[in-house]
Amino acid sequence: MAFSLSKIQKGVKKMPRKIILYGPPKLGKSTLAGSTRDALMIPTEDRVAHIKCDKTPVVESVGDIMEIFEFLLDSKGKHTYKRAIVDTLDWLEPIIHKRAIERVNEKLEGTGGAIAHSINDDHCKETAFQKGLKFLAPAEWKRFLANCDVLRAEGLDVVLVAHSHTITINPPDRDPYEKYVMKIDKSSLAVLEEWADIIAFYDKEIFVKTEKVGATAKKGKALPSKNRVLHLCGDNPAMINGNSFGLGDAIVSLEHCQDIMEWMLTETVDEKTTGDK
Repeated sequence: MAFSLSKIQKGVKKMPRKIILYGPPKLGKSTLAGSTRDALMIPTEDRVAHIKCDKTPVVESVGDIMEIFEFLLDSKGKHTYKRAIVDTLDWLEPIIHKRAIERVNEKLEGTGGAIAHSINDDHCKETAFQKGLKFLAPAEWKRFLANCDVLRAEGLDVVLVAHSHTITINPPDRDPYEKYVMKIDKSSLAVLEEWADIIAFYDKEIFVKTEKVGATAKKGKALPSKNRVLHLCGDNPAMINGNSFGLGDAIVSLEHCQDIMEWMLTETVDEKTTGDK
């Protein structure tokens, strides 16, 4: 069919959002995500029983996840969920790898070739020399994210939760520095980073008090805070974060988690009102 003028979309099209929320352990990422209104949490690890939200049993395979996605897509009076939360990506990763290995072995079945026992099995030609991590795993992540996009096309926001760790960045024109990223293999990390509309790094609000040590030396002391910071604006090179909606960083108090999630899922900053050109 030939392309026609009727297919051109004009102006802003409002779509459900694709969010990755990540940060250090034991800070309340799951609590924050679980406060989302009209949401179903899909846990990949057994540590969310204490969170007051609707949740499925812990998933153990890609097949389990697809069954839940199919349930969410069948919205004809069977449920009222408008958001899907997967918690966490780093516990989902071995499930993704397992499915990638199954695909490889299905392909090799009957050929007489050595089957793969892990994503980086050097005795299998399909996974040797890191091919499993570099090619098979990212491809399987893309399949998972494509199914997340199907949910989005049907009107559901998708929130993916992950733990963080630090990596060393070695730029060619400056000194190395540390950076917070999702705790996912680097080849797959790029796929997830490109997919999301919003990547939010969630961490403690830290105050540093400088104290004198001796005559001239000074020492910084971290002071505790009940508040957390949701890093969204993308200005800090020490972490992966950013968004497509002009949202700035936000202070999160635990009693206002639901309001913060609703803001992140619905708010758009109009550039005309901010003075940006």
